[in-house]
Amino acid sequence: MLNNDTGGYSDLRSKLDDIIEGPVFTAVIQFLILASAVAIVLETEPFFDDYKFYFDILDWTFLILFTVEYVLRIYTAPDRKAFIFSFFGIVDLLSILPALVLIPGLGSVPGFRVLRVLRFLRVFRIFKATRFILAVDRMIEALGEVKREIFALVILSSMLVYLAACGIHYFEKDVQKEDFGSILDSMWWAIVTLTTIGYGDVFPVTAGGKVFTALVALVGVGLIAIPSGLLASVLTQARVEEEILEEQQGEESSENDENENT
Repeated sequence: MLNNDTGGYSDLRSKLDDIIEGPVFTAVIQFLILASAVAIVLETEPFFDDYKFYFDILDWTFLILFTVEYVLRIYTAPDRKAFIFSFFGIVDLLSILPALVLIPGLGSVPGFRVLRVLRFLRVFRIFKATRFILAVDRMIEALGEVKREIFALVILSSMLVYLAACGIHYFEKDVQKEDFGSILDSMWWAIVTLTTIGYGDVFPVTAGGKVFTALVALVGVGLIAIPSGLLASVLTQARVEEEILEEQQGEESSENDENENT
């Protein structure tokens, strides 16, 4: 039995953390992630319609195992609140939350019926694999450093969508009432054009609308390039700083070895 002081609990948390971060546990979780992703794909095949019961059993298995992993990671985390609201904590939660619809009777409760809609979020289990990709940590740190710029860009993009929708509505409302009869209808065109996707399902036919579209498309090209440039700059800087740190650690290690030898 553990002591009342923090020593016993710290030892237990330390041992559990070593197991969770160990190669065996990591390999098992990676296998479960892959198996879950394959099961989700096979479940949609008509050939397996008669095997729904077995897929439900698999879902239960994944729910239990991923829930145990989630609880263990919270228990061993140095800062539990920080882990819960971290990228990996949210991904872990999303990997188990949609499976709650499997609980008997819960799906029929009015307040929980929305979980049936959320069941498609099971596909997010594949994002659990990002925990084992070392470069993801660097990318998350980079996003954190430019989060204010990204937030400002989101606001700016929303304003541009609004202005573009208003403009194209003015030019096309009389000749294409079905597609541009309202500003809300025009927002689909604005989003597709500003993101440079250009599906071609709706497009301007008036001279003014075409000129306005050309201007919006040019703005969209610059809009798409901004976040890519920000992330590239921060990631490059992070990589350079990491290389400098590794060189300094290597030099310090060499100096320590030389001092020990003398």
